[in-house]
Amino acid sequence: MKNLIPIVYFGILLAATSTLQAEQKPFESREKTGEQEVFVTVNGTPLAMNLYQFLLGSRQQDSTERQSFDNSFDAELHRQQAAKDLVMTELLAQQATQLGMQESELVKVEMAMAEKTLLAQLYVRKLMDSIDIGEAEIRQYYDQQNEQAMYRFMIWRTSDEDHAVEILNTLKAGKGADISDQDIIETPWLRDADIAPEVNDIVRQMGVNDFAEKPVFQDGFWKVIQVIDRQTMARQSYEEEREMIRAELASVKLDEKLEELAEGASIVFNDVHVTQPVK
Repeated sequence: MKNLIPIVYFGILLAATSTLQAEQKPFESREKTGEQEVFVTVNGTPLAMNLYQFLLGSRQQDSTERQSFDNSFDAELHRQQAAKDLVMTELLAQQATQLGMQESELVKVEMAMAEKTLLAQLYVRKLMDSIDIGEAEIRQYYDQQNEQAMYRFMIWRTSDEDHAVEILNTLKAGKGADISDQDIIETPWLRDADIAPEVNDIVRQMGVNDFAEKPVFQDGFWKVIQVIDRQTMARQSYEEEREMIRAELASVKLDEKLEELAEGASIVFNDVHVTQPVK
């Protein structure tokens, strides 16, 4: 069920870390007092203050980022725009209701999906709150990291292994001019993290202009690999990387919890309508 995880995970996390966290305290205080303060009344329909605050909260990250680099950002104007958008949304919703659009199958499906998505977001947030990343775990991860390297490669590809060996021997003998350039690739800079682990293990031991000892089979081709440039970037300090590592470890643990949830569920696709994801 691993392939089910990204489908759920992407849609959930986009909103879970901003909308649900923003303006949380005002919601809690109203729940305790039972108050339903009216923010605005549109054509006789009162809209509660918490709707306005929810809308502001959903835009909080964007407004914070804009304030950090835009000296002309007007916070009051931002709040006024949110109020205007809330009123216009209500006006449009009223017009749609008068036309009976809320009874359409499309609206019913989207409302059902919106409810499920919100519940999923809330549950993911609960899972995230339960994840504890200790200082020792962060330090261990940091200490095990290698310095990040970047490479540029020249790659000769062929579907025949014997021909790949022939190309490699010809190149090592300095007779590259005798090889057709029909299927030669010069790559842009690639981070070692973006290189397949089995290939990275090979090229990490190579210097500039070195060839891999033997052709590598990958993506349906036999590849002769030469490192044509390499850069090693110094690792940042522990304090600089600490929070990024914490977030990465939390993400990994969340993935594990979601995978465990999917693997423990009974999931049966109707093959008439749905193609099952590859496991």
